[in-house]
Amino acid sequence: MDYSFTIQASHPSLEGHFPNKPIVPGVVILDEVINIVKKLKPELTVATIPMVKFTHPLLAEQRVTVEIKEKSDTTISFNCMHNEIRLVTGQLSLKSKQ
Repeated sequence: MDYSFTIQASHPSLEGHFPNKPIVPGVVILDEVINIVKKLKPELTVATIPMVKFTHPLLAEQRVTVEIKEKSDTTISFNCMHNEIRLVTGQLSLKSKQ
């Protein structure tokens, strides 16, 4: 499946991060990925983020495509791409909501 998102230039986290060239903070990108995973696995929640690597900055208004791969029932790996450029790669460990 194709999952994507765009962070608008008006997003409150971009104010001052950085003047004249707003770069999306990593936590905002991770929040978008986690929201996608919550839709895929509504019975689970994120337990930990054992690995994440930010390889390129994301600018406001750039469309991000998220590739999700299930490694196991409770482990998800992901890649965030913009125009074939990998921005972020990582892994999420999931657990039951109970």
